[in-house]
Amino acid sequence: MKFGKIFHLGVVVRNVDEAVRIYEEELGYSPFEITDGSFFDDKIINGKTGPGLPMKCATFRCEDYEIELIEPTGPSVYMDFLKEKGPGIHHVILETKEKYQDVVDMAERVSGRKPKLETRFPDGTPIVSYVDLQEEAGLLIEIGNSPE
Repeated sequence: MKFGKIFHLGVVVRNVDEAVRIYEEELGYSPFEITDGSFFDDKIINGKTGPGLPMKCATFRCEDYEIELIEPTGPSVYMDFLKEKGPGIHHVILETKEKYQDVVDMAERVSGRKPKLETRFPDGTPIVSYVDLQEEAGLLIEIGNSPE
């Protein structure tokens, strides 16, 4: 497998509005787009159809990278992370041309664990997963399913 640069940081925060203020006013990253987890409503998440991912999200995008700030607003992998570890980097996206299932299979082979998060459309088509290499490499890698 080949991976390149990190081009996305997913950061869990306690208060997304306060975090955005600091990133914009103090750190100079602007503008952030604020959304919620409603895209994931009625999708299959970790094998169950449910209310989606309860979160408030803010994303800064530029040419080479993006920063995603995630405030969990209900039970989710993000709330679990916040309770267990506190605010911080939750996941990364690494540049790759590897296929979605190949990356999922590699992480399962290396770690012996299923992804921390798997989202699918109602027809079963994968959307995005967080493959779990936390114990082995300190990483959750977000991998999206892009049709090729």
